[in-house]
Amino acid sequence: MENKYFCIVGLGNHSRSKIIPAVEKINGKIEGIVTSKTNVENNYELFPSLSDALSKVKPETIFILCTPPDLHYSQALKIIENGHNLFIEKPVTIKLIELKKIIYASNKKKTFFVENFMHQYSKFYYNFINLWEKQKKEIKKIDVEFTLPSMPKNTFRHKSKNYPINLYDIGSYVVSLVNNLSEDATLFIYKISNKGHVDSEKIILKGKVFKADVLIIIGLNCDYSNFVKITKFNKAQFKFEPFFFGREGERILQENDGTNINNISFYCQDCFQTLFGKKESHWFNTQSIRNKAMISNLSLLENLSKQYNSILKN
Repeated sequence: MENKYFCIVGLGNHSRSKIIPAVEKINGKIEGIVTSKTNVENNYELFPSLSDALSKVKPETIFILCTPPDLHYSQALKIIENGHNLFIEKPVTIKLIELKKIIYASNKKKTFFVENFMHQYSKFYYNFINLWEKQKKEIKKIDVEFTLPSMPKNTFRHKSKNYPINLYDIGSYVVSLVNNLSEDATLFIYKISNKGHVDSEKIILKGKVFKADVLIIIGLNCDYSNFVKITKFNKAQFKFEPFFFGREGERILQENDGTNINNISFYCQDCFQTLFGKKESHWFNTQSIRNKAMISNLSLLENLSKQYNSILKN
């Protein structure tokens, strides 16, 4: 495998538990970590600012942004304008106009950038997409649930923001899914419980993908739930669980024909390793496809955000 050099921006739990281990397991070389934290137990050089990192790392260093979404635009633009390739945690930005400026800069500097929807690089996800493509004319309904019993404490989610956190954070996953299934997918907010309360907010969305009705539940609920269930017109069902999941481990596809239930197990490797381990040529060759997808996703997120803001608190 070619030598790869990385610089991580942001040292929270996500980068500690997922990003750094994944880079280490593909034998990537971490040039340093950008963080304002001090007295951190760490084996890597710490840069106090992004500018400091950009002035010291190798020209071929790939950056990984693990910072709050509202910081992505300014940081991504700075990294790309300095000629570096980039991975960005989802959502890529919170405004469509910002994304278009990043795309323009990336094209000009001939760099690539990737939004980290890690689960899309698992064989479990590929199996789901294949099933959809082969049987979409027979599918009546798609049910999606991605809910948490509680939010992680002391993260960006609890700081005052000018955008709906749960919609952009958790909702970005489901938006990317419906747009991957159809370019003509529709989605609207049906109901919000505890609007604006990040630790208890639940959002229900409805829509249409091809012939299928879509019902989506995201946000906070009593239990952790992470699945996509397909129901066909003949009442047969396929449930993929956990779906929006990137860690190494088992996934289950439950097939139910109304009489028999069959569980098929998938063991997937860490999707972040897959993501960071791909050749740079792959990312360059697929940049225009990803650009189109990111524009579609952020356009839909902005539309849903407008709906969210127009709904009165209950």
